[in-house]
Amino acid sequence: MALSPRIELKLSQSLVMTPQLQQAIKLLQYSNIDLVDFVNQEIEKNPLLELGENDQPESKSADEKRESSSDGESGSKEEKPTAAADDFLNNPGSENVNSETALDTNFDNDFNNDCAIDAVSSSTPAGDLGLSSKSMMGGGGSFDHSEFAMDLRLSDNITLSDHLLEQLNLLAEDANDKIVIRFLIGMLDEAGYLSESSELIAERFGCDTGEIERIISIAQTMEPVGVFARSLKECLKIQQRNNDRLDPAMEILLDNLDRLAKRDYTALLRLCKIDTEDLKDMIEEIQALNPRPGLAFNTGTTQAVIPDVFIRKTPKVNWIVELNSETLPRVLFNNRYFMEIKSHAKVKKDKEYLAECAASASWLVKALDQRARTILTVATELVKHQENFFEKGVKYLKPLNLKTIADAIEMHESTVSRVTSNKYIATNRGIFELKYFFTTAIASMEGGESHSSESVKYTIQALIDGEEPKKILSDDKLVNILKSEGVDIARRTVAKYREALNIPSSIQRRRIKNAAF
Repeated sequence: MALSPRIELKLSQSLVMTPQLQQAIKLLQYSNIDLVDFVNQEIEKNPLLELGENDQPESKSADEKRESSSDGESGSKEEKPTAAADDFLNNPGSENVNSETALDTNFDNDFNNDCAIDAVSSSTPAGDLGLSSKSMMGGGGSFDHSEFAMDLRLSDNITLSDHLLEQLNLLAEDANDKIVIRFLIGMLDEAGYLSESSELIAERFGCDTGEIERIISIAQTMEPVGVFARSLKECLKIQQRNNDRLDPAMEILLDNLDRLAKRDYTALLRLCKIDTEDLKDMIEEIQALNPRPGLAFNTGTTQAVIPDVFIRKTPKVNWIVELNSETLPRVLFNNRYFMEIKSHAKVKKDKEYLAECAASASWLVKALDQRARTILTVATELVKHQENFFEKGVKYLKPLNLKTIADAIEMHESTVSRVTSNKYIATNRGIFELKYFFTTAIASMEGGESHSSESVKYTIQALIDGEEPKKILSDDKLVNILKSEGVDIARRTVAKYREALNIPSSIQRRRIKNAAF
């Protein structure tokens, strides 16, 4: 058979992702804040769209929008500030303690409580929700930051950078030094720490490292005391030097913060060459310091979590799932305005533009309606599967995966995944992300119903919270207790869950709870 080019007709089927279908998929995974931003942008671009009553955007009225028919985009997201320095008394470090140490002298129990490392609790406070919203399907550590000096309690409008620049103008320093300090101010993180090394800064300005260190030491005299530090140790040393308390023993103690976090008091007494009373006083001084001086200033606004779904219990012991109508923008298609301008559209270009706007507006209204219905359907099925959680608590959370919900509501797993991302539900036990209810399964000892990983974490937390100082539960002991309750779990899994809960090891907990002070 000779090889030659030829023309053939072939009939086939394929799935094509149209731009509207792609946008509808994106709408599913939008949070309520992202959805409002998107809707406002669409309303700005489309003269046939408008918000329902009491939902009008502040930027433009409907009439102004029709006149301008602008294509501008609006809306921006704020970033959440993060702290750069870890509280060393709440972070025991990565080193393992191989031997127990304790002091022979007993101190007050109050100080013992102050030094304790608090384990992070996984439980959520319960509370009754007075829910009156209807579902709308139509469119829609140890440092106390409260005891800072009064001059640090600034108004919300003053940032750390503003505060430092005001001081910079008053410094009687060389102009070149001020230029470098101004640059250093821009390199500070939210906690007031300098995030770039002296070597890189010196290379940027074409000078030696010693000169940069001299200028940094000048900057470190500015308020709040402790800014421009490169580490937690340096931050605390700056504050103690300012308090005229940085003697050799205090400097050694600050050089060994990892030992202090682990309550290795015997080693600290040996290194600092002091007695137990002096060590107690020095630790109290450290606890009074501010490990993150920059956080006393405004670093941005953190957006509060707004639930997308409510659940409540009726007198007939049935759970009712409702959408939060406050988070759903009510988008309307202005048919009257459409008919009015349609009659005046004579040019082909105008008619095409009007038809495009009408199709886009109609699609958006339907897409928002479908989004709301999908969220409500998924949330309702979640509540059915996790009813015991709402009735009895975290311990009764069942293992659940996306496929189970997807099969029950006849949707694809990817759709369920998008719906549960960045969506929150207000329950009688607090506000949870919908993804919280999807947990891995841990097998039962006797082949019965499997256990949820979250419920096992809750049990581990409860067991450790209730342990006695003289009977600290090791990971092996926790495994034995869990197995006696029917949970088939390995020791490494218990250790992983314990670390995820920020709970120290049994050796560290024994030192904390049995420490002499």
